[in-house]
Order: sequence, then structure tokens, then C-alpha cells
Amino acid sequence: MSHSLEKIGANIFDAASAPVRVDILKLLVTKGALPYTEIMFSLKLDPIRDAGKFVYHLKNLMQAGLITLDKESKKYGTTELGEMVVNFARDIEEYSAVKRGKLFVRTSRLAIEEFARDKIAKSLTSEAGVPYELAQEIAAEAEDRLIRLRTTYLTAPLIREFVNSILIERRLEEYRHKLTRLGMPVHDVAQLFKMVSEQMLDVEAVREIASASVMAEYVLLECLPRNIADAHLSGQIHVDNLAHWILKPNEIQHDLRYFLKNGLPTIRPPKSFEAALSIAQKVFEFTESEVSGEQSFDMFNVFLAPFAKGLPEPRLRDALYQFLTSMRQDLFSSRATPGLSLGLEFAVPDFLYDIEAIGLGGQTVGIYGDYADEAGLITRLIVESALEASSAKPLFNPRLIFKLRRKALKGKTAVADLLKIHELAAKHSLPYFLSQPDNSRVNYTATGLRLNDDWTGYWETDCMRTGNMDTIFLNLPRIAYDARKNDDRFFKSVEKSLEMVVEAFKAKQKSMNERVQQMLLPLLCGATRGSPYFYDKNAAYTISFVGLNEATFAHTGSSFYRNESSMKFALDVIKEISQYARSISKELGTRFSVAQRPQDEAAGRLAELDLEKYGLSTAVVEGIRGHPYYNDMPTLPLSSKVSIDERVELESKFQEVLTGGHLAPICLTPLEHSVEALVKLTGNICEKGLQFFTYTNNYSYCRKCDESFVGVLPKCSACGSSTLTYFGRSSAVFTPLTLWNDAKRRALDKRVCYSLS
Repeated sequence: MSHSLEKIGANIFDAASAPVRVDILKLLVTKGALPYTEIMFSLKLDPIRDAGKFVYHLKNLMQAGLITLDKESKKYGTTELGEMVVNFARDIEEYSAVKRGKLFVRTSRLAIEEFARDKIAKSLTSEAGVPYELAQEIAAEAEDRLIRLRTTYLTAPLIREFVNSILIERRLEEYRHKLTRLGMPVHDVAQLFKMVSEQMLDVEAVREIASASVMAEYVLLECLPRNIADAHLSGQIHVDNLAHWILKPNEIQHDLRYFLKNGLPTIRPPKSFEAALSIAQKVFEFTESEVSGEQSFDMFNVFLAPFAKGLPEPRLRDALYQFLTSMRQDLFSSRATPGLSLGLEFAVPDFLYDIEAIGLGGQTVGIYGDYADEAGLITRLIVESALEASSAKPLFNPRLIFKLRRKALKGKTAVADLLKIHELAAKHSLPYFLSQPDNSRVNYTATGLRLNDDWTGYWETDCMRTGNMDTIFLNLPRIAYDARKNDDRFFKSVEKSLEMVVEAFKAKQKSMNERVQQMLLPLLCGATRGSPYFYDKNAAYTISFVGLNEATFAHTGSSFYRNESSMKFALDVIKEISQYARSISKELGTRFSVAQRPQDEAAGRLAELDLEKYGLSTAVVEGIRGHPYYNDMPTLPLSSKVSIDERVELESKFQEVLTGGHLAPICLTPLEHSVEALVKLTGNICEKGLQFFTYTNNYSYCRKCDESFVGVLPKCSACGSSTLTYFGRSSAVFTPLTLWNDAKRRALDKRVCYSLS
């Protein structure tokens, strides 16, 4: 028995004694089973000259039980014993190398390269700009230390960390900064899978979050000035959207007429109503890779109206239903993705009435005033289609923005249309309402972005084919804590923070210019047509804030809704920021705007940092104990116990001065409210001057029986299942509660909800 085992061992060692056979084993372990010819090609063997020897080597390995041949696929693969031999050979090579005083870098489990000091020196000079002689000195020190440590496991990332530690010891922080490796720790990646599973996301979310982490690190380390990056990390400001900061704009307002007239690359201008909707969908899909956030088609029904001329209602309704349901994006995953806002008119606005209309095949077909009836019909059919599509799960995308112009609401069908829209609001809280004068050219997205024709004075370039480049948030409560109730200190700190915001936006602007020159945004830059589609020079760079009410309380001793002096201070803060934005816009020729924007991450991150820095005795936060956040949108915290009339009046005052954007969500009790009562409330809200608002509630969706219900229920009212997904507006748009800021989710029951009965 002993003799036979010794013979087997001898046969195995004999089979592995030839270098070419070890190479064959390593290749098969690395790449998996391979056919005869591919093994020869990979090992750079001549098929004619080396064929005989190669067959001999394969036969030897097979007889020793180290490889096998699959007769069906005709591929050779390693056995478990073969893998053991490869691992053993690798360990011997590494042990021998270390014993001889040499260092080897393990590039994979099956390949090692001899440590080369020159590679470290070259990396230091090419990546970090270290002078040649200093680079050689640091590389020599790294080699000496590693040899003395007798390290048996070296990888390229480990060597980089070692070199960085030497740079830190020598106080060469600037070089260390440039040499930093980007990426996520192994533990964080493992936790990412767990988090994605708990939030009921999909595998694509893992890749997106991991890549976003790397890009955010790169922006903070390399693209933003050091003082700006430090201000973001410390919580003085919050630079939004870091993962896309140097890559793309944040939001866009499309001009649908451009594509109805010109089509898309390889897609001709549409010749039917269905083809026009298809073009709109394609534009949204193509732009998703070039814009990080919300997209919008303003006056959607007006620009489609010429394509609806003479068509029967059932055909139009079916086409619109198919369009809406194909855009909903919420069938299989709870992953929140940027959405599409549709601006809808009740009639053709006065400023569009005499504008040439684009119709079938991109041809001019009269003026838009000729298609007023079709425009109204499309709006009505969109509402009916949205109601039908929401019969099970509410249609959270596209987001429907209804423009309430006094003149249009006097039309013969306006009353019926308003009732239908408010039925959609009562059942599913989907509509957004925009109250504006008859001649207003303002447009919005559902996230609250507002564009007006006040930049160049020409609405088609100020409001269309442009958007928001990105947003930076001021941490107003921290400014208040540091000011210690001194107005001069407060407003000087505001100005200092604004100066940093402008510097950060200059970096964004520089990056966007580079992306345009590199043609990395082909649709927006007009790479296929020779002229830009996106008016980047008219895009807004938005200054926003968190914690206005908390800052007011810290500075004046009272929330702004409790007394006039606190209200005056809060309004003065916004006016001061707005004045700075106007001044710097004129000076730099860049469109800076001031808006109230939604940002869960900023709301939670900045509050946590401030609570840690200043303590409970100083910091003023929203939320429950241990889970703080600052208010982001709306201005007045949703937990503030005020009447609905007071809330509307307060929000109206701030919306008037927040000319870059705003949104007031009005929380209703978890019931299906009276449609007539809701219509009356909308009228009262518009009379009080609130410009942009939406009614909101929370919803439970049963994944088992495909039914949804108002409110957060413990189990399905229809089938009794507990497999429910909950949706609500953390601020601007509906998202699953699992994706909310944790502090906001825990404080959900503290929101003040209004009953209409």
C-alpha cells in the first residue's frame, strides 16, 4: 500500500517536472477548460513544429490525473488534484524567492512578478509629479523596508499603501494625495450587497453605487480645490451629485419641437401620433446617459397637438396609455431612477398661439393656436390614462405638472378637467400644480427646478434646451451656531460659504467645457448634427440650503413661523443669498440661481456632523433622538403644527424670493379625499399666491396581489399578505420608503397631515 502511494506521488511530481506542463496547468486553472489549439496558441507553441511534444505533455498530465478531456466539447480542464499541484508550485516559488532575499509581487493567485524598485520610482514621477531623485530615494526606502519585514504576501495595492505611508512620514502630503488609490474596501462591497438586498433593489444598483463611490472620491481628491473638498467633508457645505460632478449636467428641460422637426440619428421625423410619442420616449432614454437627474418636456400636450388632428379619441387614449406605462420604471425593482416631468397646459398659452407648429414629417402645419382643441384633449386623455394605469400601483413616473392659468381655466371644459385631475390627486397624489399668470413663460420640473426667461430675455433659450448644471447646499445651522446670535458674523459667514460655492461651480463649469470638447455628451453637444442641442451657457448653477428654520431658531431663539422678527431674519437670509447670486452672475456671466432643492443625503449628513461637533445643547435638528436631520424641502418643516392656511401663506412668502425653484408638498390624512373639496382647496391655495405645490400621501403596494392602498398598512387589505412595499414623498418625488433618509423615515409619523372634512 505504502509503495503504491509513493509511486502515485512520484508520477505526479514527474508530470509536474517539466516547465511547459506546469504552464499548461496554470493556464487551465486561470482560464478554465480550453481546446487543444487554444492551449498551444496561449503558450506560444508552433502547431507544426511542437505538435508531437505537446501531445506527449498532455498525455503525461492525463496519466497523472492532473487534467481531463471532455470528449463532447473537446476541451481540456484541470482536476482537483491538478489545482492542488498548481497551488503547491506557486507556494514553493514564492517561498524560494523570499529565502533568496528577493521580493515578488503577486498579481494573481497564479502569477508573480519580481519586485522592481524602478516601477515605484516611475509611478511616483508619472502619477504624483515627484522629482526623479526624490522618487528614487523613496523607492529605495520602500524596497529596504519590505525586505527587512520579510513580507511573504505582496500585491500592487499593498505596495502603494506602503509608499503612501512613507510619503506621510516625510510630510509629503501633496504627493501622497495624488498617489491615493480609489475604491471601496472589501468589507464595504460585502455590506453593499446586503444593503441592496434589504432595500429590495437589483444587481445594477450594486454596480452603480460602487462606481459612484469611486467617482465621488476622485472628484474630492483631484477635481475640487482642497478647501472646497474639506468644506464638503467637514459639513460646511454639501456638493451634490459628486459621482456625476465632472461628467454631466443634472437636469434638462427639453424642447420636443426640435426632435419632432429633426428626428434622431437613424430615426426620421415622426409621421404619426404614435411615432411622435416614440420619439419622446427615445429622447428620454438616450439622454439618461448624459443627464444625471430629472428630464422634462414642457408644453408636452401643445407640441403633440398637431399630430392628434383628426384622430379618434380611442386611438389617442391607447397611444398615451402605452407611453405612460412604458415610462413608469417601477415594475420589477424599487431602485429610484431619475424621472420625466411633463408640463401640461389646459389651452395653448398666448405666447405660443402664433408660433409655427411642427407636424407630420417635421413639416410646418400652421400655428399652435390652430390646435387648441387637440391640446386640451391630450391633457384630458393623459389624466384618464394615468388613472387607468394607477388602478393597481400608482404611476409615479412620468410626473404630471398641470399649469393653472386663469384664462385657460375659464374654458368650457375646464371644470370637468379640473375634477378629473383632482380625482387623480385624491386617489393617488400624483399631480403637481403650477399656478402662474396667463403670460408666464416659467417652467418647472417635479423636483422643484424653475427656469424663467430672465437670463437672456429669450424664453426659448432661457427655459428650453437648458437646465440645471448642479446644486450646492449651504449648511445654514452651522453658520448660525458659529455666529452666536451676531448678525454681522452670520452674514459674513454666509458670504464666505457662497465664495466657496462659486469656486466649486467654476470647477464644474471647467469639467463641462472639457466634456463638450471631448464629445462625450453626443446628444447634448450635437455631435451628430454639428450644432449643440443643449444651451450649456444658459444652464443654472443652483445654490440651495438646508436647515433654514433650524438656523433661524438657533440665531433668534424662535422658529420663523412663530414671530415676525424671526420670519424677517429668515427672509433676509434668502434675500442676501439671492443678491449675491445676482451680483456674481453679472460679474462672471454665469447663471447662478437660488432655489430650495430636495436632498436627503445633505439633510441627514450635515445634521449628524453638527450634532457631533456642537452637541445637543447647541445643535437644533429635526427627527427623533439618535436620528437627526435638517429640513430641506419644503421651507417649513412638515412636522410644524400650523394650520393649512398658515402653511400655504408661509410657503408663498418664500417661493416668491426663491426664484430658482421650490415645491410645497401638502400632506393629507391617509384617506381618499373628496374631489370637490380638493378642487376648492386648490383654488384657495392659488389665491394665497403659492406657485408650485402637490398633495401627498403614503401608499402601500402589495407585491402578491398587485393592489395598492392609501397609508402605511401592516398587511394587505385585500389578501392579507405582509409582502408590502411602501411609497411616499420624502420631499419632492415618490420613492420607496426603504430608500428614504433613515431619520426622515423614522420621523414619518411626526408629519402634520391635513383633513378636508
